[in-house]
Amino acid sequence: MAIQFVNNLQLNQNYLQSAAIENLGADPGSGVLGQLIFNTGSGELKVCTTAGTTNAVYSAVGGGVETLTINAGTYIAPNSTGTAADPVFAPDLSAVDGTAAGAERYLTKSNKWATVASIPGTYDWDLQTDTGGGAKVTVTSGDIVVLTSGNSTIDVTNSGLSASFNLPTTGVTAGSYTRASITVDAYGRITTASSGAAPVISDATITLTGGSGLVNAGGAFTLNQAADETITFNIGAGAGIQVNANDVAVDYVGSNNVIDAATNGTTIETVDKILYEDATDSTVYEIAISDLLALAPQGDVTGIDAGTYISIDDPNTATPTVNALGTEAKTASRLVARDSSGFGYVQTPPSGDSTDKIATTSFVQTAVTGLLEFKGGFNANTGDLDSPLTGDLYVDVPILVGDYYVVTVAGNFFGNTATPLTPGDSVICQTAKTAGNATEADFIVVQSDTDLATNSTPGLMFINPTGDGITSNISTGQAVLTNTDKGSSQNIFKNVASDSGTAVADNNNDTLTVVGAGRITTAVANDTLTITSTDNPIMALGDRVVLTGGATSGGITTFNYNVTSSFTGASALDVKVEIISAGGVTVYADVTRSGSVLTVKFTGTVANGAYEALLTYVG
Repeated sequence: MAIQFVNNLQLNQNYLQSAAIENLGADPGSGVLGQLIFNTGSGELKVCTTAGTTNAVYSAVGGGVETLTINAGTYIAPNSTGTAADPVFAPDLSAVDGTAAGAERYLTKSNKWATVASIPGTYDWDLQTDTGGGAKVTVTSGDIVVLTSGNSTIDVTNSGLSASFNLPTTGVTAGSYTRASITVDAYGRITTASSGAAPVISDATITLTGGSGLVNAGGAFTLNQAADETITFNIGAGAGIQVNANDVAVDYVGSNNVIDAATNGTTIETVDKILYEDATDSTVYEIAISDLLALAPQGDVTGIDAGTYISIDDPNTATPTVNALGTEAKTASRLVARDSSGFGYVQTPPSGDSTDKIATTSFVQTAVTGLLEFKGGFNANTGDLDSPLTGDLYVDVPILVGDYYVVTVAGNFFGNTATPLTPGDSVICQTAKTAGNATEADFIVVQSDTDLATNSTPGLMFINPTGDGITSNISTGQAVLTNTDKGSSQNIFKNVASDSGTAVADNNNDTLTVVGAGRITTAVANDTLTITSTDNPIMALGDRVVLTGGATSGGITTFNYNVTSSFTGASALDVKVEIISAGGVTVYADVTRSGSVLTVKFTGTVANGAYEALLTYVG
């Protein structure tokens, strides 16, 4: 049986000496591209040119065209050069430059011969006139377009391909005409024109009728066309109206003025109106009697006397000034007037006064200095005051002696971890400070209460030193706990698991025993237990594995195997490999090594499990 190679054979440019191609009596049905055979029946060396498993094609090596002749065809010139053994052809069109006639043809891209005139759009164009798009016509090659004047008198002429449209003369002499006589035909052209004679004008009779207010009653007169005529109209004066030389005006002067000319009235009502001249713009306006009465004084004040806290200026005139004797200062025997900020001022009573006098701010502040004044709640962590108060107690709130604040959110007072405050605690100001200058020392801290501590709540507690193996030492508020037993009485148990079971230490006197067996030894030094193996760490010297997990790319199937799965800690360089088929036949594949990985490559597509690797460790 032939030796099986399952990957390419790289000879590295060495000779294949005394080799023979496979002899076959007939071409085989299967083959890959480039496969060589010698057909003993035909005596030919053949190569596979079409790969296949049942219908491969083999062609003779060295066979082919021996003679090549290209003849000239219609419109094609072969342009043959070279020799018979090495011919060279440069076929080209045999056409020459020239002018194509309309009936000549050209070859379309659809491989059809067509006339040049049939090229769409080459000799076609559209003609459209004022008749509209409905009458548009396509003019094709050979069509004649006739231009006429229609029913008008436009002259249409042409010179070669140039057409001219002109209006013909009508016989009318160009020029200017007076009192013209003109004739126009149906197309708007002037066909005749001449100047006319001056018109004859005669005198006419005109009748004027006088209207209301005119002195003359009018009448008829003759208008002389040969001379200028003057017509005079006179306007007569009426009641309250005077006629001046150049205008007519309302009469305000004399016994016949506009008021005297008016009809006498019997009563006057507040809704009645009269005329008046405005002193500001000298314009005449109307005004209701009621508005006039409102403007008129209702009587004269003949005298007014001053009273308590009241003074009078000009008491004997119609317009005296009444003054209230008030002041913004704390002046005696004066009314209290508020200043521009709305504050009023009075004398401060002496300290301790318990009469009905008005207590000023100064009096109240003196009286309550040192007393507690509840201000509100605050956040001990940030210093922010609770609503409706605003500001930060720590940085921008002024404080007075007696100011009282209650903690609503826990925190360190002024950030001091030594002064933690909880809700319900309170602080009282003992030193007044302006805004931004307060410190922790300016307050007295009052704790609300102190509860016993729990696992989650701070509070009072004590250390019980009587537990098993536990001692304590308390000094200056700090407790130090010490474990004096280290396990004998504290019931600290452990389980040790292994692949053969679990050893359980279920009481304080249990001892875990480690025993060396086989090639395992143990050694104890103080608190250290050392376990040592006397065997070679790599136990197996050989292994047989099935190649699986292959990946095919570019016609190559690759399998990777990590030799540490067979030999613990081994390097692939220390492992010999023999590849066998599933039937046990040794084959030759491409084997490479990197680290602990063996890589085996086969040409073509190879199924998982088709081959196995026999591994031998030599390290």
